[in-house]
Amino acid sequence: MREFKSNIIKEKRKLRNMSQAQLGDIVGSQAMVSRIENGQILPNAQTIFILCNKLEITVEEYFYSIFGPDQNTTTFRNNLDKLYMQGSIDELRKIFSHYKHHNSLDIETKHRMLMVQSAHKSIIRTIFYLGLN
Repeated sequence: MREFKSNIIKEKRKLRNMSQAQLGDIVGSQAMVSRIENGQILPNAQTIFILCNKLEITVEEYFYSIFGPDQNTTTFRNNLDKLYMQGSIDELRKIFSHYKHHNSLDIETKHRMLMVQSAHKSIIRTIFYLGLN
């Protein structure tokens, strides 16, 4: 298991005066929260998304707390931002599909899947918003 550089989940949970049991009610169990905080398990993509939303952190903040910002991830994010600005929904879907069907769901793959999913959702929200105005 990868060594955690910092434990943003625990830090943010405590800042919000939440117990592990309270957060566990949202993501599965207090034991699950404890194992995530102690680096014993890697949460799945849905759990990461829920944790980030509840603790008001970005997916990038979560993953940077685990393995720090690396050049490959920054480049990947910049490419996603470019596709977002171009409104390239089909291209984002292709990238997400690639990672979704990836043989390995290691933490970097999960991170990239969530990054693509986030960019795709932002485009959909923007289109929806612009369609109403």
